[in-house]
Amino acid sequence: MKILLVEDNQGDARLLDIMLREVLTACTLTHADTLGKAISHACLMQFDIILLDLSLPDSQGTSTFWSLHDVVSDVPIVVMTGHDDEVLATELAQAGAQDYLVKGSVDGRWLLRVMRYAIERKRAELELRQSEAKVRALYEAVPDLLLFLDLEGRFLEYKPAKDFPTHIEPEHFLGKTIHEALPEGVADQAMLCLEKAVVGKGITSFEYQMALPQGVTNYESRFIRASEEQVLCIVRDISESKRTQQQLHFLAHYDTLTGLPNRLLFNESLRQAQTHANRTSDTIAVMFIDLDRFKNINDTLGHGVGDKLLQQVGSRISLCIRESDTVARMGGDEFAVVLVNVREERDAAVVAEKIIDALRLPFMVDGHEVFVGASIGITLYRPGQDDRDVLLEKADVAMYHAKERGRNNFQFYSSEMDAVAYERLVMENHLRHALDRNEFILYYQPQIAVEGGRVTAVETLLRWQHPERGLVAPGEFISLLEESGLIVPVGKWVLKTSCQQGRLWYDAGTPVRVAVNLSVRQFKHPGLVADVAEILAESGLPPELLELELTESMFMDSATGDVNKLTQLKALGVSLAIDDFGSGASSLAYLKDFPVDTLKICQSFVLNLPHNNDDSAIASAVLGLAQAMNFTSVAEGVENAQQADFLRERRCDYFQGFLFSKPLPVDELDLLLNGSKLQDS
Repeated sequence: MKILLVEDNQGDARLLDIMLREVLTACTLTHADTLGKAISHACLMQFDIILLDLSLPDSQGTSTFWSLHDVVSDVPIVVMTGHDDEVLATELAQAGAQDYLVKGSVDGRWLLRVMRYAIERKRAELELRQSEAKVRALYEAVPDLLLFLDLEGRFLEYKPAKDFPTHIEPEHFLGKTIHEALPEGVADQAMLCLEKAVVGKGITSFEYQMALPQGVTNYESRFIRASEEQVLCIVRDISESKRTQQQLHFLAHYDTLTGLPNRLLFNESLRQAQTHANRTSDTIAVMFIDLDRFKNINDTLGHGVGDKLLQQVGSRISLCIRESDTVARMGGDEFAVVLVNVREERDAAVVAEKIIDALRLPFMVDGHEVFVGASIGITLYRPGQDDRDVLLEKADVAMYHAKERGRNNFQFYSSEMDAVAYERLVMENHLRHALDRNEFILYYQPQIAVEGGRVTAVETLLRWQHPERGLVAPGEFISLLEESGLIVPVGKWVLKTSCQQGRLWYDAGTPVRVAVNLSVRQFKHPGLVADVAEILAESGLPPELLELELTESMFMDSATGDVNKLTQLKALGVSLAIDDFGSGASSLAYLKDFPVDTLKICQSFVLNLPHNNDDSAIASAVLGLAQAMNFTSVAEGVENAQQADFLRERRCDYFQGFLFSKPLPVDELDLLLNGSKLQDS
């Protein structure tokens, strides 16, 4: 993303630079500290977005915006201002700026949302204006309806306009007065304009509607003194222009996908709710809603399904609130709600429970039954407390706390959460540098061949050796890697390092198959097949000693392109495994169509073996299916002899679990491969 930052305060500029580089992995930032330099840069380079401070050494206020806008009218501009100039910034956002920010009131994540929204809105606005320009050119090429009247308002002459409604004939006007030819309300306005034109007050005009056989039509009539005895009335059909204005208003205030208010209108609704609450001493509640598992649905079923799902989600949330409340789509899979006239905390909790229950029910989208949940953060506003941006930040913090509490729940904001949110931000920032600083390490958990009891395969597991916190478990950082997109470069490093280590074991005479997990984002990455081929070639690892593990949902929800990718991976000679098999709600009918080698039984079904009848039945069925279809079977989470005996009796091929070995660093695994005894004989 190419960004032009126009800011004369070096401290603010440095802060924005830091914030942008934290949330954007690839961006080019050009800085200008005067309007003149900004215009020069804008003329020489093409930018995706401009962040503009209104107060500069060579320009102040609205003229700053319009001077730059006139040079680059096709580039979205986000105005930056202080609290004192927020009203001015709001007016500019309504007039032509894509949005505005109050400096010091946003973080990097919020800034990124604003920029992405501004770019989307500008793109839609330009497309609509191009369409409007075509219509306007057509109108200018066709003469308007011309009517000449005497000074008392009687129609004298009629010049038709091409393609004007056919029922408007000369006899409808000629020889008649304004009050005889036009409806009463329209006639009164026309006479006022006529009288002003007669006394020489220039061009006077008014707009009106008329109910015609083909529907309601909008007109504009302009009156101008044509001569000593006559006044000219120019009548134009402005129905299309009105529709365009309405569309532009919609684009400025509503989300085009869901039809819900957008961020700009939500902020205005929240401001009005706060003003009313300050006047009446009422309490309002602000909710921030983020969908759970939406990214997985988007990645596996495609953006078309994801968009239709968001439309249904918006409709369900709308049904959970009153007409006096507001629900808006803030961007992506994020929604926000303002509840007015809240008497107590429980009132907001009831609405949050309704939303969670409504979204828990299945959605049918293009023949797919999909499930999502919602993590909701809530904060309350009482008169005289937080401003709008602080309210939204608190609701956002509470929402992330809800995600950390297991998702599909709601949490009210408390001051203690700020520390948690800060810690999460710090961890994400550290993660962005962990790969460059060689802080990631790999552990390997042995897979034991049931026949012979030898270690013939290992599963690669990622760990983070934090310089201050020590060894960090994957549960604390994998979700952050996924959300930030860092999982793709980190996943490639895991694959490369695993293959290099596998080659070392191969050269040492202790060859083992190395199993590497692929995330949804990795699998969807267009360069995956090429990366695997390149890594195998560079490392020299025989392809049959590499196994790629994908979750069951990734296999079963795969589109045609994904199935082709699986086939291409299999053609490289690697093995493909379905991880956590049995945990998904998929049709086994598709299993025969995939080039699968291994089924890994989900450890949740192994945990209670052999005492739980349901788990025993599922484990037995999976092992029977694997044998019938000639798949290799691996049982995860084997922790005691009873589990091992049950699985051995049902001809499971491999065991993996603490009964035999915990995940080990390379040096300890080397000892095991060279003859050290396993924990279970």
